[in-house]
Amino acid sequence: MKIKLSKSQWEEMGKKAGWMKMAIINDDGIADGGEPYTDEEMDLMEEQDRAKRVSFSFGTTPEEVIKERVGKQTPSGYPMHIKNRAEWAAIAKAVNQGIDSRLEGFTRSTFDHKTGKCLIHPEEMTTFLRRLYEGGDEESWGLRSAILETMGVEEI
Repeated sequence: MKIKLSKSQWEEMGKKAGWMKMAIINDDGIADGGEPYTDEEMDLMEEQDRAKRVSFSFGTTPEEVIKERVGKQTPSGYPMHIKNRAEWAAIAKAVNQGIDSRLEGFTRSTFDHKTGKCLIHPEEMTTFLRRLYEGGDEESWGLRSAILETMGVEEI
């Protein structure tokens, strides 16, 4: 599964992660790669990466963690471009349940199977991920894991 991010989203992630550094452009117009990271910068980046990544047993990621991360990383919605039919079947299975016993449904998210684009509203992400988990098949679980991985959450 591939998840597409815009250039600005990649740049924002790079700035937050600390792995974007400006290259030095020489007089001849060729970048020399800039200054190498110092040991202190490398230690700080490793520490930040450990603080950002968390692990949980499969299916047990707390909703608070998901809400916090999706709210910070994709406050205007989690965009996906799905081209795999099996993954679309998993999405349809999760979405087409309508309002469930928890009185949750999808009213703010958008799904377009013709273009392969969907946008999961931040407030509906926990419902989406829970339903993918409850789907019980490899495609649903794989999609759930991939989405969580982009948010720095590993389920093992």
